[in-house]
Parts: sequence; structure tokens; C-alpha cells
Amino acid sequence: MASDPQKLRIALICDPIGDGKAGVIVSTRRFARLLKDRGHHVIFIGARMDKHPDHSHHDDIKAYRFRSLPIPKSGGWRLAFPTVNEVKNILTEERIDVVHIILPMSGALIATKAARSLGIKIVAHSHSQPENLFMDIPVFLGRPLLYRAWNSYLAWLYSKAAQIIYPSQMAYDLLDNLTAEGKPSTVISNGIDTSEFKPTDTGDFHERYSIPRHTTNIVFVGRLYPEKSVDTLIHAVPHIIAVHPEVHVMIAGAGHLRPKLEALVKKLDVQKHVTFLGLVSDEDKLLAYNAADIFVLPSLAELEGMVVLEAMACGKPIIIANSEMSASRHFIDNNGFLFEAANARDLADQALRLITDTELRKKMGDASLAKSKQYDIRQSIDLLEEVYRKALKNQ
Repeated sequence: MASDPQKLRIALICDPIGDGKAGVIVSTRRFARLLKDRGHHVIFIGARMDKHPDHSHHDDIKAYRFRSLPIPKSGGWRLAFPTVNEVKNILTEERIDVVHIILPMSGALIATKAARSLGIKIVAHSHSQPENLFMDIPVFLGRPLLYRAWNSYLAWLYSKAAQIIYPSQMAYDLLDNLTAEGKPSTVISNGIDTSEFKPTDTGDFHERYSIPRHTTNIVFVGRLYPEKSVDTLIHAVPHIIAVHPEVHVMIAGAGHLRPKLEALVKKLDVQKHVTFLGLVSDEDKLLAYNAADIFVLPSLAELEGMVVLEAMACGKPIIIANSEMSASRHFIDNNGFLFEAANARDLADQALRLITDTELRKKMGDASLAKSKQYDIRQSIDLLEEVYRKALKNQ
């Protein structure tokens, strides 16, 4: 039973917890901070990393870190390998009521075994698609087999949980059939803090990053990984500037594809129209959204798309790839356009509809801002608390 029916003691299991900008890490830390603000006791369990070789704190929340191995092409992510007894000791000493699995990595496997041996309830969060891991593996090398194997693994892991959380209805529809029939599941958006993301003055952002002020600016924010399909946006640039030359594209984020994407920009001879911002701070990410006139997400796979919510909260019209594996397409509602996934020409056509119509951009940006209010992160925390208590009630 919970030590306090009102205030819970929660362990969030996320191997790469740290200073990363990946959506799952950002979401985990936001949830943890808000749960702590409500009086709950929260800890992280994750991997030792180059910047965090020992136990540490994030947002005044204790992070227990253990021996780890690097994940290739992950931007510094590592797999945690505590022993079952080490995790059991932490869960016991911290008097944990609920173990919340964020990512289905090695830390989750070990924490699941430790929690079950202690009779602690487990909540599993769906933050992973096989496309995130295997999209750059050719079909002839067994990509479909890897997809099936990953989904089978998720089904096995999720079967150990008392409750499962999906960040979107699409994620639920896609993955709920992996679990045993009748497994309690809840859709909870990662949410957006509109006190943090909002229309604001950009200050000296343009000057610091050499972004023109007189152009119509497009921004992408996210990891430079295959499933993000950033090359589609770059391939669209020549088609856009052939009609409207005064356009600039900002690409914010890091990843192993950056050298190839930079080479593509050079090959297409659009260096004057594209700026790689790199891995920006939270403050500069907010300014990047506000320095843009249009937000574009060409991703082929998204279980929700937190960056879309952030852009909407900053009052930007959005253009999203119409991929069946992307929940982000469901954010379109009189606030932007869909384009055929991986089709640079169609992306250019949709972008030009907004680039050439200032009034339409303003109208759709206002619609984005209004729609973002539906995803207040405090509502997500309400639902998260409810899921925790349901898991405990059934023990």
C-alpha cells in the first residue's frame, strides 16, 4: 500500500536521463518537476553518462546512476546496468510506491524485475516505436523482422505493468494490441506548459545565429535522425526559393545525420537559405520558434510530437507530414497543412501557400495558439496521478 494516500513516492526509470533535448527526456523531467511541485517524492534511475558519472540531481530531483554502455548513433545515450539488488535497495530505502518505466531499455528490464520481487506496482509509458531504432536499416537486412521482434519485446515488457500510458490516441491504436486483452491503458498527452512556451520577443536571436529578419523563416526542431526525414525539408528549399527567394530555414537539433544533411545543403547550393542552429538551449529554442513564421515537421514516425505543441503554443502555423506512423498529423485543425510524407515538392507547395499569404499565416497561427490550450500539461499531471492511484488501488 502507498505510504501516504495523498502524496506518492515515485521512481521514474529512464536510462538516458540528463541534459538531453530529446522529447522523452524533456517530458520525463517536466512530469517529474510538476509531480514534485504537487508534493510527491520523485527519483530518477538511469545510466552513468559522460556529463553525469555519479549520482546527481536534475531540477532538485535525485538521479541514481549506474554502470552503462553507449548506444551507437544515439547522441550520447547509454544503457544502464544496475543489478537487481541495487535497484531493490533503492526502491526499499526510498519507500517507493510506484515504479514508472519511461523507456523500454535495460534499466527498465532490471527495475521491472526488482519492483515485481518487492510487490511494487509498475506503470509503463509507451515512448518507443521500432522506426525510432531501425528505420535506417535496409529492408533486405531484416528491418521488418526487427520491427516484429521489437514489438514482441514491448508486448512482453508491458504485460508486467499494472497500467500502461500512451501519449496519443494513435500510439494507443498502434500498440495496445501488443498487450494482453483488458490491460488498463490511458492516453495522456506529454502536454505543454503555456507559461513557458508562448509568443515572445526574440531579442538578439537573429543576430547571434545570423538569421535574416526580412525573410519568411521556417523552423524545424528535433533530432537529426532518419525517422525525422529532415532531408525532405532541405530538398523542398530549391522549389520554395524558385517561387519566393526571401525564405530562410532554421534547423534546430543534433544527431548523427548532421554531416550528411549539411552536405545535401551544399549539393543543392542553398547554403544562404539554411542555417543549422545545433543543439540549442531551452531559452534559444523558445526564441527559435518565435523567430519563425512557419513550423515544419517532416517526421515519418511520431508517437505524439512535443515540438509541434511547443510551436503551436508560440502561435505558429504548422506543416506536418501525413504519415500513418505519425500522431503529429492529428494536430492539424485549421492551423496548418499536411503534405505527402517524404514528398519535397508537396512540402514546398504547402509552405508556399503560407509564405505568400501573410493573412493566412496569422489566422492559422492564432488557431494553433488557441488549440495548444487543450494540451495544458497540468491536465496531463492530473491524469498521471489518477493512473498511479489506480495501479495502487488494485494491488
